[in-house]
Amino acid sequence: MISKKTAKAIEIATVVARYSPGQPVPAHEISALLGLSISYIEVTLSELKNHAIVRAYKGPGGGYQLDERNRPVTLWDIVKIFELPEAKPLKSCSESLPLAAMEAEMRLRVQDFFESRSLRDLARQANLPSREKTEVRSIFKLKPLPQRVPIRVVNSVFDWKMSALA
Repeated sequence: MISKKTAKAIEIATVVARYSPGQPVPAHEISALLGLSISYIEVTLSELKNHAIVRAYKGPGGGYQLDERNRPVTLWDIVKIFELPEAKPLKSCSESLPLAAMEAEMRLRVQDFFESRSLRDLARQANLPSREKTEVRSIFKLKPLPQRVPIRVVNSVFDWKMSALA
């Protein structure tokens, strides 16, 4: 019924809603949880930000938070951003009028369903790990750096004279 892009946008918004009451949620953390690319998440969050669903914070410690300053966010607020505009039935076909009426009724029921569901409620029901246990997965396998060995070098005439006397 809804597109894959809309479903992923709801998942991303659910993660932001679940973890954002405290600190903003960075995109790399959402990426690690959902297994989506950071660029895809950034594009989706940009759309949500443009429609006042989330707020963005830049810099260290930045990320995204749910924007509920004016009203609670419903699932319909997200669905209507990512779904295509409703197709209008052809007026020339008299046989399609009953079908068009049924389709319009179905769209209203779907809209009522999504309007009755809050994003906060969905986030509370989501089975997500606690934020402290979330780790960022990297595609790079880096080795630990070797221990630095202090090198004793004579760096002045006085040190050279003292090393010669010793």
